[in-house]
Amino acid sequence: TSHFWDAMVKWININFFDQLEAVKTFVLINIMIPVKRFLLSTPWIVVVALIGLIGFRLGGFRLATLVIVLSLFIAVTGLWSKAMITVYLCGVSVLFAACIGIPAGILAASHSGINRVTQVIIDTLQTLPSFVYLIPVVMLFRVGDFAAMLAVIAYSLAPAVRYTILGIEQVPTHLIEAARAIGCTRSQIRWRVELPIALPQIMLGINQTIMMALSMLVITALVGTRDLGQEVYIALTKADTGRGIIAGVGVACIAIVADRLINQWAQKKRLEFGLQS
Repeated sequence: TSHFWDAMVKWININFFDQLEAVKTFVLINIMIPVKRFLLSTPWIVVVALIGLIGFRLGGFRLATLVIVLSLFIAVTGLWSKAMITVYLCGVSVLFAACIGIPAGILAASHSGINRVTQVIIDTLQTLPSFVYLIPVVMLFRVGDFAAMLAVIAYSLAPAVRYTILGIEQVPTHLIEAARAIGCTRSQIRWRVELPIALPQIMLGINQTIMMALSMLVITALVGTRDLGQEVYIALTKADTGRGIIAGVGVACIAIVADRLINQWAQKKRLEFGLQS
């Protein structure tokens, strides 16, 4: 079957090259490059202060101290610019993954047949080796940030879909029955009852999407990214243990900051909705 896939990729490149290039150029010029320039031009002290403020509002002094210390580690190691490129690639990829995964999860939760098909697809996506995702995007879009973003989206999409389905399915039935009793339509129940209640669970799915995106970004250094993943890859090729450890810890710091902030926010929402005592 390898000949079939080779022929299909060649056919797509021959017949849809202009369209694919147009999509790539549009996303790069209007979304990716502006986000990248904004993050790289923002002073690190402003970013650290903002992260600390968010941490304080969500979890108090302890959480604020944790996220500030982790952010300062990245700054003092001299990897801030590469870390911001990692944040930009991760952020844009997670945004697209959420825009695809959350509506897909809502649709799957509404129809059992679609749910079964969706579960098969996301199970397949989660069992594929991470390097496999690089092959089609490189063949169609060559190397660069856009190809890396597509690979990250495909790799990290599954949690956004799965947690959205799970969140909607776990909405207490008595709330749905109460909404029906007061005359809410199906769409009103979906948008005003189920989705707000499921939002903390959905955000935990986004959290997992971020974790998977960061892990995939280390591998996408093979297709020409210039982030912390590239530092890890260079350290590996040169057997530079210290450089690799520092870059790896930098990725871990970004992951921990995102994880703690999102988990704390989700916990506060569950308390507000009475889903957690």
